[in-house]
Amino acid sequence: MSGGHKQTAAEDVASVVAEDDAGRFAPLYCPHCGFRGRIRSSKQVTGQHRDMYYQCVNLFCSHSWRASLAYEYGIVPSGIPNPKVDLPLRPMERQAFLEATRPRDATQPDMFELGPPSAEAA
Repeated sequence: MSGGHKQTAAEDVASVVAEDDAGRFAPLYCPHCGFRGRIRSSKQVTGQHRDMYYQCVNLFCSHSWRASLAYEYGIVPSGIPNPKVDLPLRPMERQAFLEATRPRDATQPDMFELGPPSAEAA
């Protein structure tokens, strides 16, 4: 790059994200005629929610509708988590994580852990 400016990793990512997002969303199809819908515009509602306005590409139909794209949960935790962000993980993994990290009293048996076999079982 000229001028001695070295592009940072964040700028690298931003340049990829800033390209035409409309082509990267999974297509939605018109509920009336089945033709593909085209994103005409979109509006960022929050950092994790975007409203998208579609129009059917079939000129005889021309139905338009609003759809939403929203963050539901994380599948793999971030390698560089932002401490200001608290987003849910996949429910099953989150519960397993909470169970694994809960404080335990070593002097109390856990009713769900298998202990040594008792004399009665033999």
